[in-house]
Amino acid sequence: MSQLSDHEVRAILRGHQDGGVISRLFETGAIEDDLLPALGEASERAEDQGDHEGAERIGDVMSYAVAVGDRPPVPNWPTR
Repeated sequence: MSQLSDHEVRAILRGHQDGGVISRLFETGAIEDDLLPALGEASERAEDQGDHEGAERIGDVMSYAVAVGDRPPVPNWPTR
């Protein structure tokens, strides 16, 4: 799969906001150290609920976060 766009990342995470690092990525584009474990847990939850496609898409966001690396909030993130 090719790299996700910022818009695709927000679309995937819309239903997985956690009030923590996943929500910060969704709201601001910030990628923090503890994002990958949180995404891993969200992927496991989706898998446990039988949402195999959702779990795979969260895995795509994990790949995006690894490729981009840690970063502070992104200006104009919601409109990118």
